[in-house]
Amino acid sequence: MASPGKQAIASSWISFAADPAQKERCLARLRGAELGPDNQPSDCAAGGKQRFSDELGMPETLAVVIDVLCWLRQSEGKISARKQAIDLIEAIPVGADLGTVSQRYAHWLLHDAQWGIAQYCTTEPLRSLSARLRALHDKELAGLAIDDSEWPAFEQVTSTDTGAADAADDQHMEDLLASLAVPLRRIDVEQMGRLCGAAAYFAGEKARSDYWTDSEQRQMDDLYGAFCVSTEQTLGPRPPPQQTAELKDWIRQEQALDAAWEKQMRQQQLQLWRRWDAWGKKQAALYAAFNGSAVDLILSLFKRAPRRDVFAPGQQLH
Repeated sequence: MASPGKQAIASSWISFAADPAQKERCLARLRGAELGPDNQPSDCAAGGKQRFSDELGMPETLAVVIDVLCWLRQSEGKISARKQAIDLIEAIPVGADLGTVSQRYAHWLLHDAQWGIAQYCTTEPLRSLSARLRALHDKELAGLAIDDSEWPAFEQVTSTDTGAADAADDQHMEDLLASLAVPLRRIDVEQMGRLCGAAAYFAGEKARSDYWTDSEQRQMDDLYGAFCVSTEQTLGPRPPPQQTAELKDWIRQEQALDAAWEKQMRQQQLQLWRRWDAWGKKQAALYAAFNGSAVDLILSLFKRAPRRDVFAPGQQLH
């Protein structure tokens, strides 16, 4: 009897080994799980680390997608990561071939007109590179043959980092695109994690300059820097982690000082804080819109995935 999970027929994946009972076992684990940084939703569903593909019959890159979506949605404060994970796993059909789902999701993160990161390539040669990658990735998803020599070699060209936010973003984009100048099917877990994080970051940065400028950020940083110096002068240095009781008391006092400082600054720097609050609301709305589009896409990819026969209770897997 084959183990439930990493089964392939003609190089395809089969979700939950086409066994409804296997899906219920994964959901039961999630319902009883306590999620956290060291206990990711995909690990909980699989019953442990490094077991996602075997237990759920899906590529490991899809585990990254599910985990990122769960934590992003939780950040909106409307749904817990566990509830989101349960909803996503419940939406996966039993016996579906999800082998290309993460590839199509990666294509969306890279090239979508509204949310894809390629739109932020505003200078050469990044713009040309992103266009070449789009053409090759489109060709790949269409099932057309691509010779390895067609994939672009990419040499670092970004000038020395000046410390400006735009320069840092350009460097980030350059490093990311250089790592993703490969077929979508070859994107690994680390690359998928970087891509998911970058797409969410850039989505939250849209229209930033209309609400919050670099000058205002420096002003805020200076104010908070002065507060941190004052706090250490008042409370002394932050205790090390091993001094549990002392650290807990220090944090409690620091939080009280922080609340009092913000209240004072909101009165003294009224316009600055109005701008900050307006940008915060806009950024939250951008994240929510991105998250909604991302979840809608992954659900549609689950729904459209080709199906295999579902096993009846007691049927043997071969």
